[in-house]
Amino acid sequence: MAITKMKAVTIAGQISEFDILAEKYVYGRDIHLENAMSVLTNHGKLKSFSDDNEYDLIVKDTAKILTLANQSINKKTIAPETMTIADMRKIIDDVLLHIESERTQDEALSAKIENNNSVISQMDLMLSLEAELKTLFRFEFIRCRFGHMPKSGYKTLTTYLDSLETFFIKTAEDASDVWGFYFSPLLKKQKVEEVFNSLYFEEIELNTHFDGTPYEIKQRLQKENNDLQIKIDENSQKTADMLKSYTDTLCGIYNLAKKRGQLAEIRRNAVHGDMFFYIVGWLDEKSAASLEKEINDSGDIVMFYSENPENVRSMTPPTKLRNNPVFKPFEMFVKMYGLPSYNELDPTPILAVTYILFFGIMFGDVGQSLMLAICGFIIYKIKKLDLAGIVGWVGLSGTIFGFIYGSFFGNEEIIPELFHTVPIHPMEQAIMMLGATIGIGVLIIIFGMVLNVVNALKSRNIGEALFGHNGGAGLLFYLSALTLAANLVLGWGIPVIIFAAVLVASTLMMYLCEPLSKLISGKKYWWPRSKMFFVENLFEMFEVILSFFTNTISFLRIGAFAIVHVGMMMVVAILTPEGVNAGSILVQITGNAVVMVLEGLIVGIQVLRLEYYEMFSRYFTGRGREFISLRNK
Repeated sequence: MAITKMKAVTIAGQISEFDILAEKYVYGRDIHLENAMSVLTNHGKLKSFSDDNEYDLIVKDTAKILTLANQSINKKTIAPETMTIADMRKIIDDVLLHIESERTQDEALSAKIENNNSVISQMDLMLSLEAELKTLFRFEFIRCRFGHMPKSGYKTLTTYLDSLETFFIKTAEDASDVWGFYFSPLLKKQKVEEVFNSLYFEEIELNTHFDGTPYEIKQRLQKENNDLQIKIDENSQKTADMLKSYTDTLCGIYNLAKKRGQLAEIRRNAVHGDMFFYIVGWLDEKSAASLEKEINDSGDIVMFYSENPENVRSMTPPTKLRNNPVFKPFEMFVKMYGLPSYNELDPTPILAVTYILFFGIMFGDVGQSLMLAICGFIIYKIKKLDLAGIVGWVGLSGTIFGFIYGSFFGNEEIIPELFHTVPIHPMEQAIMMLGATIGIGVLIIIFGMVLNVVNALKSRNIGEALFGHNGGAGLLFYLSALTLAANLVLGWGIPVIIFAAVLVASTLMMYLCEPLSKLISGKKYWWPRSKMFFVENLFEMFEVILSFFTNTISFLRIGAFAIVHVGMMMVVAILTPEGVNAGSILVQITGNAVVMVLEGLIVGIQVLRLEYYEMFSRYFTGRGREFISLRNK
C-alpha cells in the first residue's frame, strides 16, 4: 500500500575521477548502497577499494562534545578541505583533555565537599558542647565514646549512672533517640560498655582531626565548602567558555568528517576494475529519474543504469515505508514485528485504523481518553516519540466512543443529560457488545485472508493464493463454516450436505497445499513420496481448523474490556464518599488515574496482541529488509 517504489541503480566512471563523481552524484543522496562485489559478476576482474572509514569516531566524538556544550550543529559551517584526520583528532583530543581535566578536578572537590558534609552532620549532633572536640579523646585514664540510643534506653541509663562510675552528656535528641558522650575509667571500660550495649547504644566514629568546638568546626567547614563550590563553578564556567569558543570549529569538523565518512562508505561498497569503478544501490523512482537527468545534462563521462526490482535477481530490494502523518507513528508497531517485503502490502494503514478503532471500543470514556489524547499529542509535538503519537490518536478514538457510551470520567449521567440519550450502554447491552465484537472479528479475519491472497498473487505464489489455509481454500472453508452456523441457527433450510461437501473439499485443498502448488507450477514430481508428510499435515490441519475458531473467539476481548472498563469505574464510584468534599475528590482523581494507567496499558497490549496474532499471522510475513539511506547513516 505505502511502500516506496524502488529502482536498482548502477553508476560507473573512471577510477581517476572516483572522489569527484562520488561526491557530485552519490554523496548526500537518499540512496541505499549495496556491496557491489557481492552483486556484480566477473568478480575475478573486480577489486574492492582498500579504505576504512576512519571518520565515524570523529563524528561521534564531535557530536558528543557539542551535546555536552548544549550547542546545536550548524550544518552550514564546514572545515577547510585541507584539514586532515590527524588535525581533526588533535583538536578533539585537546578539547576532551580539557573536559576530562576539569571533571577530575570537580570530582576531587566534590569528594572533599561530601566528606566535609559528613563531618558537619556529626557536628550538628553536638553543637551544645563547648569543649574542644579533639581534647575529649586524648585523656590518659578516661575513655570517651560518642553515639546514640533509644529514649527508653536513656531513661533506664539514668538509674545506673551512680553505680557505674560513669557519666553521660546528652548533646541532641529527636522523637526516638538521644545522642551524647559517655565517659568511663579505663579500668571499668568493659563493664560500662556491656551496660551501654544492653541499652542499645550505637557508637558513632567521629573525625577528631579538626581543632575547635563542634560549632567552630561546622562554621569552618561550611566556609570551606562554599569556597570549594565557587571553585567548581569557576571550572565549569571556564569549560563552558572554552567549548563555546570551539563551537564553530567543532561544527566544521563534524560536517567535514560526516562528508568524508559518507565518501568512505561509498568507497567501501564500490568496486573497480583496471579503468572503471562501479557503485550499486537503490533509489526511489523519482530520485533515480532526477539523478539520471542530472548526469545526462552534466556532460561528465559517467554511466548511469537503472532497472526495475522484478528484473533484478542478484539483489533483494529494501523496504522504504511511506505513510501519511496519521499512520506514520504506527510504523513502530509494524517494525517491531518485521518490515514488509518489497512486494508485500504495507500493513501500517490497516494496523493504524484497526488499532485506533479497537482501542476506542475498549476504552470508551470522554474524560480519560481526552487526557490521553492531549498528553500524547503534546509529547509527540515536543519529543517526536511515535508511541506518544499513537497514544494521541487512540485517545481521540476513546473520546468518540466515550460519547457513544455516555461516560465522562466514569460518570454516566452528565453526557446523557446533555444529549438526552446515548446509543450504547456496554454493561446493560453486554450480549450485544460481545456479539458485535465477534462480528468485527469475522470481518477482520476474512479481510486478512483476502489480503494474503493479494500478497501471494503479487509474489507470484499461485499455490498459496489458491490452496493456502490463509488463501482461497481457507477463505472458502471459513465462509462455509460461518454460513453453516447461520443456517443451523436461523433455519434457512439449506441442505447440510452442501456445506459438508464444500468443507471437505476446502479441507483437502489446504491439506494438499504443497503438492498442489507444485502441480500447478508445472513440476514433474509433485506428489509427496514420504508418508510422514501426510501424518505431519494431519496434525497441522487440526491446528489450522482450531485456529479459525480460536482466532474468532479471541475478538471477544474487545467487547469484554469495554464492559470491564465500566465495571472498574463502578468500583471507583462505590469507593467515593458521598457529597463533594476533599475525600471524594481525592478518590475520584486517584481512581481515574489508576484506571487510565493500568487499563490503558492492558488495553494497548491486548489490541497489539490482536494485531499480531489474529491479523498479521494471516497476511503478513515481515521478512523485508530496511532501506538504510546513505544520507542518514
